[in-house]
Amino acid sequence: MKVVTGLGWGASILALALTPLPLLAVDWILIYLLEDTSFPVLSTLAMLGCFYLLSTILSLFVDALTGALRSFVHTNIPRLLDSILHGIVSGISLYVVLTLFPSIDLSTLTVMAIVFVHVFGTSFWINREDLKEKTPLELDSIDQQIVHLLRTETIVFCVERIQRDYPDLPKRDVLKRVRRISQSNQVATSES
Repeated sequence: MKVVTGLGWGASILALALTPLPLLAVDWILIYLLEDTSFPVLSTLAMLGCFYLLSTILSLFVDALTGALRSFVHTNIPRLLDSILHGIVSGISLYVVLTLFPSIDLSTLTVMAIVFVHVFGTSFWINREDLKEKTPLELDSIDQQIVHLLRTETIVFCVERIQRDYPDLPKRDVLKRVRRISQSNQVATSES
């Protein structure tokens, strides 16, 4: 057995600490099933750890760019673009890491399978985050007052009353809140 350097142990520990174990297990199984030769356990763990680390760093950069693009353009950019970009990031990360670990020579099929699993996982994660954004948040005191006013008063009176009660709240924000709550109340009443 070869002597493991500090970098190998560090990468192994980092791989186990930073990555979800199911993803590590899936990648490990893919490598085991799709490759004819077996690779050293610690080298494979180190390679996967470096892959996850590089992929995570590049994914954070891609997320920042797409978030900035969404805020500047003010349009709804499809989440499919995020999944495609994360797939490209996974592919580049795996390619770079495999050049750093020449002892691990994965076939094209294995590389494509690993990238596909990561794209699928990223797509699942993005859709889960998208669902979290769509779930209604807890109503704050202003929203609760708007709900109460809308039960008995018109929208115009509600906006005027909220502006009077909260003079430092911009009119645009008041209008957005009232419109959002009145629309969600209309949907709730039409469903029941």
